[in-house]
Amino acid sequence: VMGGAYGGFCQFEPRNGIFSFLSYRDPNLAGTIDVYDGASAALMKSAEDLENDPDALATAIIGAVGDMDGALSADQKGSVQFKRWLTRESPEQRQKFRDEVLNTKPSDFKEVAERLMALKDPSSAVVSSKSAFEDASKAGKSFTLKDIM
Repeated sequence: VMGGAYGGFCQFEPRNGIFSFLSYRDPNLAGTIDVYDGASAALMKSAEDLENDPDALATAIIGAVGDMDGALSADQKGSVQFKRWLTRESPEQRQKFRDEVLNTKPSDFKEVAERLMALKDPSSAVVSSKSAFEDASKAGKSFTLKDIM
């Protein structure tokens, strides 16, 4: 992944409304936090770009559906089915979500960007080395540290 992190992604959990940005084994904590802080502006710009490029929107939708309907190994199928059973997720709920993805419009990206911008008290949790916190502190980031080990 660019910047040296082993991985980075975001996820939204519709069941509880939690939206998260995550990275792991990230050597640039301060830069990553800057990227996360700028996500709403980047998403707003994407909404504008998608408004002018319907093919890019179609590509994004196809990618999202591909992620939802990708091939699974036997153990992944079992895990997914168990999670669905635990959360009582029905086929009708999954179809409704799939339909919503298929009907995504650029204005939906704008709405999410506006919601991110309007967050009153966003929070961060970081598990890292003390040296990473020290480096981030030198770059102007502040944290309340709690040793857990």
